[in-house]
Amino acid sequence: MRLWGRIVFFVVFALTGFSALVLQVVWQRVISVHAGVDLVSFTTVVAAFLAGIGLGSLGGGWLADRLGARSSVLAFALANLLIGAFAWVSTWVFYDFYEQHAESLTSPWSKFAFNFVLLLLPTILMGLSLPLVAKGLVERIGDAGSLVGRLYSVNTLGAAAGAAIAGWKLLGTYGFVTTTRIAGFANVTAAFLVLVVYAFGRRDVPLEDSVPTVAGGDADADTSATAPVASAVPDRVGAMGALPWYVVYALTGAVALGFEVVFFRMIDTIMRSNSYSFAHVLAMYLLFFGLGSAIASPIVKRATRPDQWFLWLQFAVGVTALLGPIVLTKVLPHTPFAADLKGYLGSEGFEVGFTRPDGSPRTDFLQVFFGVPLLIMALPVLGMGASFPFVQALVSERLDVLGRRTGLLMFANVAGNVFGTLVVGFLVIDRIGTSGTYRVLGLALLVPALAAAWLARGTTRRRIFLGVGAVLVMALFIRFFPSNPYLYASLNGVELNQFRLAEDRTCSNGLRALGDGTEEMTINGASQNGYPFDDFHVLIGLTPTLMHEDPKQVLAVGLGIGATPYGLSLDDRVDTVHAVEICGPEVTLLKDLGERRSTELRSFFDDPRLDMQVGDGRDFLLRTDEQLDVVVIDTLRQQSGYSGNVYSKEFYELVRDRLAPDGLLAEWMPTQRTLNSALEAFPYVTMFNVASYHNSVFLVASKQPIVYDREAVLAHFADLDPAKGLSPEVAASAKTFFETAQPVCPITPANIDPVTDQNLINRDLFPRDEYFLNNDPGVLARHRCS
Repeated sequence: MRLWGRIVFFVVFALTGFSALVLQVVWQRVISVHAGVDLVSFTTVVAAFLAGIGLGSLGGGWLADRLGARSSVLAFALANLLIGAFAWVSTWVFYDFYEQHAESLTSPWSKFAFNFVLLLLPTILMGLSLPLVAKGLVERIGDAGSLVGRLYSVNTLGAAAGAAIAGWKLLGTYGFVTTTRIAGFANVTAAFLVLVVYAFGRRDVPLEDSVPTVAGGDADADTSATAPVASAVPDRVGAMGALPWYVVYALTGAVALGFEVVFFRMIDTIMRSNSYSFAHVLAMYLLFFGLGSAIASPIVKRATRPDQWFLWLQFAVGVTALLGPIVLTKVLPHTPFAADLKGYLGSEGFEVGFTRPDGSPRTDFLQVFFGVPLLIMALPVLGMGASFPFVQALVSERLDVLGRRTGLLMFANVAGNVFGTLVVGFLVIDRIGTSGTYRVLGLALLVPALAAAWLARGTTRRRIFLGVGAVLVMALFIRFFPSNPYLYASLNGVELNQFRLAEDRTCSNGLRALGDGTEEMTINGASQNGYPFDDFHVLIGLTPTLMHEDPKQVLAVGLGIGATPYGLSLDDRVDTVHAVEICGPEVTLLKDLGERRSTELRSFFDDPRLDMQVGDGRDFLLRTDEQLDVVVIDTLRQQSGYSGNVYSKEFYELVRDRLAPDGLLAEWMPTQRTLNSALEAFPYVTMFNVASYHNSVFLVASKQPIVYDREAVLAHFADLDPAKGLSPEVAASAKTFFETAQPVCPITPANIDPVTDQNLINRDLFPRDEYFLNNDPGVLARHRCS
């Protein structure tokens, strides 16, 4: 292939990487609307995506060797055309079609199977890429590791750009549907460029015919100067053959994805779990991975021992992965950066964007958004990326089987990725937390170091020395690695004695003492409301219950510090209090808080009417067949990741459909766009201003006219059981509120304007408030009242 053709292929491979990650970010988000946003659902989507990629790699390798070089190029173009076509309709598949079947997906394995089936076609097509392109471009087997490594690095760097651009710009600016179509257009463009190369590239000597084979089909015989040559692998490795390297690369793939899970959990905590953190972490991970592969690709051609390089790189990944949190928690606090870092970690973090509440620009986000991920991820992920060209060289022995070898290598790695994602996501973090998972993964990468020591040339003494040295280094790093409570206390900006931690596979939750007797709940680092309870959060749950004539079945979506569902439970007329919280450790911490000091929480969790569930609240509403009298949503910042799933037009329609005819919805009104979206489902909405809590506003919505009967509300309030622990301060404030409250702007169908601008509302497929950097919060009201 001519030089210009190869350059085009590198551009194409960057484009397909860009598209693949844009689609992955969007598809994972769209599927979460119906599958839920807990770690179980997230893990099943990632695992299903990777499983399809692995099968595509395996099939692509077999197909490439059957088609030959030029036909493999054509097949690659066709695959991209099909991906582009699927992208165009993908939001319908993953949103509308998924919704039709979501109610029947009740277990993690049923979700995995369904996600796998839906993702099978596009991910298999994506997985075909590397084996087909490797077959089309590699002309000499000695170039396989270097050339395929460069292709892989370019593809990964394109993927990093896709994750970053999608996360920071495309999703918030254009919405999910348009973003998938932009990605699909990139695939179609890639296919067109490939067809240009196919049409005008060299036709006289097909690439697959440039390597002769001997009569009888012995492709290993050396019959000419152009015959395939063996990789530069020592006799010991040659005797083992390629099979062990597939197994090793699968195991290291499992460890690599395990590290990605804990990297994300740590950095998401630092970034305060907002809508930009997932794509940001993924982009940086892929950037370092691609750079590692690019750096190693020219080295592999000169390496006489690729096996040693590969094995020692795995050990380096383990050591440097452990090093990052040690430096973050035990070294940086003694540097000039300590004050800025602790100030950031003890604050609201990125919830307020790039400016402070007073409008001044932030000066600490660069070190936190880029410096901390660099510290935690850069070196280990560079090592992961650098490993690929070496292992590719180890399994590349002949051109006639290069496609299968490349496909099988990718399949092995992706199979390990799936295994690592499931085991770490479902089991390891659940039992030993982030810190323990780090230690186990680091310890696992001691094994390649011992194998490298065994394969080292020289005397037995040298091998023993290398092996013992590796054990001591790893033991030292594991010894100084921070404990789980110490790690998360640091990430929450407080001392260990000021912090209580509970963590499982769903979330990391903390209670941090603020020094004035207040304890504040954090979820993945993002601060929630605090204890002692304030009146505002109690009133959100209590007010609609007292306003209802006969509340029997009520639901609280989210716990927070527990104030809102506690307020919902105070009325003895209620028969069942459903409470659904996505973060399981929150329940553990609140029960502990109840035992230590909170009579309110103790009475709440001891209440026999309580139906406490850990899961996704929207998922609960999708599956329940009960008619609910009151639904309350615990306060959730609109900037939080996935907040769009509970502030969208479609969510409000789901709540409306689950409410009884006279049922009430109550929630905090964070933005005008939130109210506008609620008006898409509810014709009657009224708002209440709580002057004692910063003039904050919550809304009550219904399908029927809303009447605030002050005398009835006060009578129900007087009937509340004092044994339920409502503090005198909150009780007095609530009584004053009910005596003086005036509904703010009662909204009826007569004063609701139709939607003339889609920017006025949040949709499932375009959650504007959630992507607060891309959308103006100053949205006009859809109602005509003051």
